[in-house]
Amino acid sequence: MAAQLSGMKKPGGSDAMELRSLAARAANAERRLNNAQNQLVTTEEKIAAMNQKNAAADNKWEARVKEYEARLKAAEERVKRERQGSKERVAELENSLKCVSFTFRFWGRCI
Repeated sequence: MAAQLSGMKKPGGSDAMELRSLAARAANAERRLNNAQNQLVTTEEKIAAMNQKNAAADNKWEARVKEYEARLKAAEERVKRERQGSKERVAELENSLKCVSFTFRFWGRCI
């Protein structure tokens, strides 16, 4: 902008005060533009850093979820095995009870 204003200077043309005012406005506009561009770069860097932190946090949460899913599956399998073992033990005890009651009834041997 300032370069354009310097080209506008014509001998005997525009008023010097007006040119100085326009030059000051151009310098202010360029300064504001530079500040806005710097803020944009800073903001983009902050957003990129936040995205990296979020990605790292997401990875940690995903790992935790997988770990808890594995623990849950292991616990479910353990309960399933325990139930099956309990059913088998109940069947054994029922057979023993039948054998004992048979033994008391007939004074024989349990087979």
